[in-house]
Amino acid sequence: MSGIISSFLAAFPIIGFRAGRGESLLTDAKTVSFYLLLESAISFLILAFILKAHGEPVGSLGLRWKNWKRNVTAGLVLVPLFFIINGVVAILFKTYLPKYYMELNPLTNMIQTPQQLALFIFSALVAGGIKEELQRAFIINRFRACLGGAGIGLILWSLAFGAGHYLQGVQGIAIASLYGFFFGLVYILSGSLIAPIVAHSAYDTLVLLIYWFLSGRLK
Repeated sequence: MSGIISSFLAAFPIIGFRAGRGESLLTDAKTVSFYLLLESAISFLILAFILKAHGEPVGSLGLRWKNWKRNVTAGLVLVPLFFIINGVVAILFKTYLPKYYMELNPLTNMIQTPQQLALFIFSALVAGGIKEELQRAFIINRFRACLGGAGIGLILWSLAFGAGHYLQGVQGIAIASLYGFFFGLVYILSGSLIAPIVAHSAYDTLVLLIYWFLSGRLK
C-alpha cells in the first residue's frame, strides 16, 4: 500500500505508449488523470486484497458513518487551515528559498479547457480525497499495530507522502508533507476517515476552481 507497486503498474502502459511516440510522461491533463485514476484503482484492489486476507472490514480503517454530520462539519471547518498553510509556506519559500519558490503548481498549468478542469477535479476527488486517505489510514493503523506506533507512522508517512509530490517541486513537497501530517492527525484524533476525506476533497476542489477563475481561462 506504499504506492510503489501501484505507481509502477499504472505508469507501465503510459511508458509504452509515450515511448513509442517519442513523448515525455505526464505532460497533459488527460494523461495525468488517466495515471491517477488507474493508480487509484490498483491501490483499491491491493487494499481490498489485504483486508480480505486478514479478515478486516473496510470499517476498521475508520470509514464509518457514525457521527457523520459532525465529521463532515469538522472536515469543512479545516479547509481554511490548509489555505493558510499554503500561504505561509509560499511566503517562507519566496523570502528564504527563492530558488525553489513556485507561484503556480505546474500540474494546474495543464488545465486549458472546462472539460480538463472537470477531469482534474474528478481525479483529485478519487486519487486525493479517497485513495490517499484510505492509504494513509491503512499505513497509520499498521504502524499502530506492529511498527512502533501511530505517531511514528504519521511522521514517516507524511514525509513519504510529501516526497511523492516531487513533480510539484521542493515547495510542493514541503506543502504536501504538512498536509499529510494534518490529514493524518485529524484521522488519529477523530478515529474517522470522514473528516480527512471531506477536508482533502473540498480543499483540492476549491484550489482547482480558484485557479480556473483567477487565471482568466473562463470565457
